[in-house]
Amino acid sequence: MKRSESEKQQLTEQFDGSVYDSTADWQFLLLVIISVWIALLLLLPKIYLRNSIYYQSRAIDRLETQYSALVEENRLLSRKVEALKVKNQILDTLF
Repeated sequence: MKRSESEKQQLTEQFDGSVYDSTADWQFLLLVIISVWIALLLLLPKIYLRNSIYYQSRAIDRLETQYSALVEENRLLSRKVEALKVKNQILDTLF
């Protein structure tokens, strides 16, 4: 597919006629930077809250585990105290 000389001339004139506008690149870059900042401002609080909730729930779970262990230990100690009371009452009646 050969192009005629006039088509080549027309294409070079169109190419020479186009002017590079450097401000368009800066405007686009500025728009991208502003968009990223807006996205960060909207997403960072959500990320912070999710992390806070996660770590608080871990702390709550650890405390609940400790609480249930202490409740069970309290039951065992109460039984031991009752056993000692009964033993003491039995020994008091013997002497």
